[in-house]
Amino acid sequence: MAWSTAHRWLENLSRPLRRLVSAYALLLALFALLRLLRVSGIPLLDLANTFAPYLFMPLVITFPLPILVMRATAEQPGEVARKRLSSPRKAAPATGSRHAPHWSGLLQLALIVIGLYWFALPALYKTVAPPQGETFRVITFNVQGSNRDLGQAMDWLLGQAADIILLQETAEGYDSRLAPLYAAYAHEDHVEDGHARVFSRYAIMQSEVIVLEDEPGRWALRLLLDQDGRELAVYALHLTLPLSPREKNTIEEDIGLEALLRYDEARRNAQIRRLLTLLKAESVPTIVAGDFNMSDTSLIYAELAGQLRDAWRGAGAGAGRTWPLAEAIGWPRIIRPLLRIDYIWHSDSLRPTNAAVGAPIGSDHLPLLAEFEWIDG
Repeated sequence: MAWSTAHRWLENLSRPLRRLVSAYALLLALFALLRLLRVSGIPLLDLANTFAPYLFMPLVITFPLPILVMRATAEQPGEVARKRLSSPRKAAPATGSRHAPHWSGLLQLALIVIGLYWFALPALYKTVAPPQGETFRVITFNVQGSNRDLGQAMDWLLGQAADIILLQETAEGYDSRLAPLYAAYAHEDHVEDGHARVFSRYAIMQSEVIVLEDEPGRWALRLLLDQDGRELAVYALHLTLPLSPREKNTIEEDIGLEALLRYDEARRNAQIRRLLTLLKAESVPTIVAGDFNMSDTSLIYAELAGQLRDAWRGAGAGAGRTWPLAEAIGWPRIIRPLLRIDYIWHSDSLRPTNAAVGAPIGSDHLPLLAEFEWIDG
């Protein structure tokens, strides 16, 4: 009796379930096509690209699910024999009337292959040749402006023995809280709004504020460092959140439903493109690092990767996600960071020999570090 009830329940469920799975596959295929065609400027589509790997993850369930339900609803051999003996012979049902269309399964299989190629292959471990000479270490870290306890962060940063540290969200009043770094590093510079700050063991030969946006305004810092007789340009930046503007004097750094409804990449993308234009005139080896507020699955990532090299892609292992840290924003600790939005980019004159995501140190971001060696010639 229990089996019969469960059997009927699964039979009633199977048809709408198959339709739902087929609809999901069609929508995902449409999204994949639009992504392949690099359609952008539509906020909802841009948001989907930001979280693109997560849109493909349900395929792990939806691909085998109709098969499992079909097998569960299949009649047992004894039940089939009993029905044949007790019922008059009927015409066989049309082929394929009971089961989900084959195109749905084939489409999902194709989407699984596409998803693995787009999102899994770049995260696979790659072999990195050991350094042939001296290396230098760079760290970028968004300390989170509301961070009330920087002691843990200071201890970790000092323990890494980095040669260059780039910090974001160190607003007015942070100088005293960064005293350990001032004591350890001979050279420091920052933009006035605190969005970008650099500590360096190397002497600063030139310092320049770069305008990435005129109104309402966004600035980056360009430093020319003397690295043991070699010139190195370091760009420190913190790009705006991909949100449409709203009234002034309101908190912009939110990640709730209201922020999703305001999702708009126009400002941030314009800042990236202005940065890339400025970098075309750069004549010395370059490091560009900071909080880009950009997922590595966003379409504009390809524009950056066409002009610079991503240190994580060159020497990191795994997804490299740095934000948001669950415990820092009140989420269950079991949730891992969702996006990779912190980057260390470099020019061809440098080679990353190692890249790693650091430990949780009080911010909603994880720090990112990379080691480089010079490529002579």
